[in-house]
Amino acid sequence: MKKIAALFATFLMTGVLFAQIKVIDKENGYFIYLKGSNTKITDAEYLNYAKVVERDTYDKYRNDEFEWEEQFGKLKNKFNESITNADLETTYTVVTAVEFGDYDFTNEGFPVSIGEGTFFPFNRITGWSEASDDSVFTKSLALKLDSFEKYNFFAMPKADAKKFLQGRKNRYGNVDREVSLQISYKLAAFDSKEYKSFKDLALANNYLPLVGIIEKIEVYDASDRNKIKKISELVKK
Repeated sequence: MKKIAALFATFLMTGVLFAQIKVIDKENGYFIYLKGSNTKITDAEYLNYAKVVERDTYDKYRNDEFEWEEQFGKLKNKFNESITNADLETTYTVVTAVEFGDYDFTNEGFPVSIGEGTFFPFNRITGWSEASDDSVFTKSLALKLDSFEKYNFFAMPKADAKKFLQGRKNRYGNVDREVSLQISYKLAAFDSKEYKSFKDLALANNYLPLVGIIEKIEVYDASDRNKIKKISELVKK
């Protein structure tokens, strides 16, 4: 089996850094995957949903078959509605951090290196161990941003760059070279070449794949969480 050898990208706390953005997380990501992949929901998977996502309701009513029959019907409807309402068309955002290299005096900006094959893994949903082995709820989600590694440069005039570095030095002269990226993307169609290029590898490694098509990548200075400032945009170089 071919293993994923990519570097894992790390999520930041998007709610703390940036307001009014829409994200995919483990709370909505499973429904997005199920809708996009047109996965047929079996009775066993409805039960897995009850055990994992609606655990409190399951525990409360499972021992009375009459009460459970009524509640299970409601949970099935809720599961179906969550899949139906999953948004495959909107622009989503993910926030991560990278380090920039030495200033490029010729092109006037900073290079950024992002590993080829980098993807964002999600933690498995709480309670996943209660599901059957073949359930989607036992798996993790993985978001791959198509061509992410090709975005490797952000521009900054020399005078601004000099001031920027000076403001990021500690008392020992070391420069904090980490910046935050706010990446806006839309989901690739599940029958697209971008999606298919990641699908088999992800599934073989027990990930449910999602693929994003990048719209823009904004670069922020978040060294002071109280004064977050946009400084540039990443471009393909």
